[in-house]
Amino acid sequence: MRTVFVSGVTALGLACMPGTAASGVTHQGHQAGESAPVWRLTRVNTLPGDDVLNDVTALGSGSVWAAGHRLVNGGQRGLVQRFDGRSWKVIPGSPPYELKAVTATSDRDVWVFGPGKAARWNGRAWTTASLGGGFAATDADGTGAKDVWAVAESSASARHWNGSSWKSVRLPARAAAVDAYRAGDVWAAGTKGDRPAIMRWNGRSWAAVPTPAITLPAPGAAAVLNDIAVVGPGNVWAVGGVSWEGADDEGDDVTYSRTLVMHWNGRSWTTSIGAGNAQPYTEVEPDGKGGVWIVQSNWNSTLWHVTGSTWRSAPVPRKAGTDAVLFSIARRPGTTTLWGAGFTVPQGDPDDPSADGTLWRTR
Repeated sequence: MRTVFVSGVTALGLACMPGTAASGVTHQGHQAGESAPVWRLTRVNTLPGDDVLNDVTALGSGSVWAAGHRLVNGGQRGLVQRFDGRSWKVIPGSPPYELKAVTATSDRDVWVFGPGKAARWNGRAWTTASLGGGFAATDADGTGAKDVWAVAESSASARHWNGSSWKSVRLPARAAAVDAYRAGDVWAAGTKGDRPAIMRWNGRSWAAVPTPAITLPAPGAAAVLNDIAVVGPGNVWAVGGVSWEGADDEGDDVTYSRTLVMHWNGRSWTTSIGAGNAQPYTEVEPDGKGGVWIVQSNWNSTLWHVTGSTWRSAPVPRKAGTDAVLFSIARRPGTTTLWGAGFTVPQGDPDDPSADGTLWRTR
């Protein structure tokens, strides 16, 4: 694969990324009629009132956990649901606040995260720990019961569970996402100033990972990474977007955005900023076969399956007459099965819209 350096961006390492501009050329990564393997809609909640699923995680056993919130008697409280391989059930007694992240090392060691707090399910009951009032976790991952990490996109610090307590650990930059590949090898991604940032834990400390300088497409533009996935030591993906404020032809204020992809091949990074105006990438997850799935936009998302240099797309499935919001995807370890979590709502603008927590999976 050839590599061309364009305006401070190594672009052709990802030449088949749809909408990527390099040397004035826009590349299309999928051929007409070619689509990604099928995702299917597997569950739409029927709980009373509104409910939303913000995050999902899967265990090698086939158990799946999802977390978010629901409205109960006019108030918001946490919602945790578990799939045991046969059916989904609501876990009782969930914390009384919205849950943004979930991770699990077993069905008796499940962590969920809300504003300033973490709660652990031991298979029978919940216990709560404080993470600090200003720390609102946006992602979490762990390698075992004594090694769990949580990050917050507004904070240049992480929280680490060592089996007995949560400790604050300094980061080189703000991190929106974390991927615990193995003990002593944890990656995080986010932003530092107006630039994307990737960080790595070596078992003792966090350090910034050197990446290519990028040229932003407009004054005032800022780049951010929303997620990171470690497929292997020589295969790391980080995704996000670049955005800036501007004006359209009629002088109205608008927000412009482009996609952002960074990929490590074991020797060097390639970085690509998409061409045109496109919603950012929000999630990336290994597909279990050396490739990755990438989610573009939360709202009526496009799912991109990336294998080698080929990108194939599929829309997020939804029932007729509804819009879908896909917040999170997670792979069952050791398999090619992925789960997605979010919510669906009636199309249009009804006076009292009803959000229903929704789950998807690959076949």
